[in-house]
Amino acid sequence: MLGRRKDMTRARCVHIGLAAAVALAFCQMAGAAPAPQDAAAQAYDAQDARLNTAYKALSKSLDDAGRQALRAEERQWIAGRDQSCGVPAGTAVKNECTTTQTSFRADELTSRLKQATPASSATASSAAGTSITGDWGYRSDCNLGHSAQLGVTASSATAAEGTWSDGTRVSGNQGKFKGEWRQGKLYLRFCAEDAERGGYPVCPAFSDVAAYVAPEGKRLTWFQVDGPASEGTFSKYVTLDRVPKGGRAPLDKPCKDGQ
Repeated sequence: MLGRRKDMTRARCVHIGLAAAVALAFCQMAGAAPAPQDAAAQAYDAQDARLNTAYKALSKSLDDAGRQALRAEERQWIAGRDQSCGVPAGTAVKNECTTTQTSFRADELTSRLKQATPASSATASSAAGTSITGDWGYRSDCNLGHSAQLGVTASSATAAEGTWSDGTRVSGNQGKFKGEWRQGKLYLRFCAEDAERGGYPVCPAFSDVAAYVAPEGKRLTWFQVDGPASEGTFSKYVTLDRVPKGGRAPLDKPCKDGQ
């Protein structure tokens, strides 16, 4: 009788031990596989860390005015990202949309850091900034017609801003731009008055760098991003002539800018 009780007790212990082992294994499996929301948060945090690193490095390469402009730009970018991703104001959401947009922004700031203007070019940028203030335009009647305009309302050694328009006789858009001088080129970010599929964000949110203009003699040449913005590749778009107040851009009769 005593032997039978010992056997039953031993069996119960073995059963309890197996149950505990199985429970422990399930706990370890649960701990090894992060929840989907944890994985999304980790992906976002990685891109956010990249963005913070690029932002701090770029900020250090700028003067006081440049840093102030960069801070304002970053606030506008955050507002634009959250609007695009449907994030309520004042909240932080770590999902695929915010992660992707943060990744693009980190790439863009990293690219800008590589092309940061050396201090020695500040004088040249200042001269260029002063000389381009005013209205610039392109006009053609070829095919559906094409007109493009930049109105530079303010420009300094480090930054510029103004208005833009671009379109044909059947479609087009307009809005505002902000620019940053780097090595004699004014890199532009745009916002649009009207929402347009595949177009620029609606003002006051601004795009990433989408173009640059460079003075060439008495004219201003406009280059657009060609391919992913992170690659920093641009191709010539149009050449702008200075437009007198109340006047119109010269008509490009030979369509030499390919329009």
